[in-house]
Amino acid sequence: MGDEIYELAQRREDEAQEGLLASLVAGESGWELYVVQSGDELVGFVSVQLNQETLVGEIGLNAVDPSHAGRGIGTWMYEFAVKRMQEGGMKVATVATGADASHAPARHAYRKAGFDVEFPSVWMCRRL
Repeated sequence: MGDEIYELAQRREDEAQEGLLASLVAGESGWELYVVQSGDELVGFVSVQLNQETLVGEIGLNAVDPSHAGRGIGTWMYEFAVKRMQEGGMKVATVATGADASHAPARHAYRKAGFDVEFPSVWMCRRL
């Protein structure tokens, strides 16, 4: 992407992540937020939304601490989220992620958790 395009097109989105996380725990957000702990240490979190009108559940913002990556925590979180969706009467589970290399571990974990229908998307930029 390069520094210039990043600054103009993506930086604000990245900075908004902190506010997005805070909005998930707001009382009327519609999101359920679950955390994964190892002892007293927070090692991951996953947000889940259950849409009772469409019966579509969505995994939203989620992450695993990089120092705990590769231990199955992500897969466990997504399986937990799917179970929560099933308990909530959802008929379809969805999750969106980036197609770039940095999201490869997430895509791998989603696939391990049974997400097997993909709709590729490409966000393209051009310097003007």
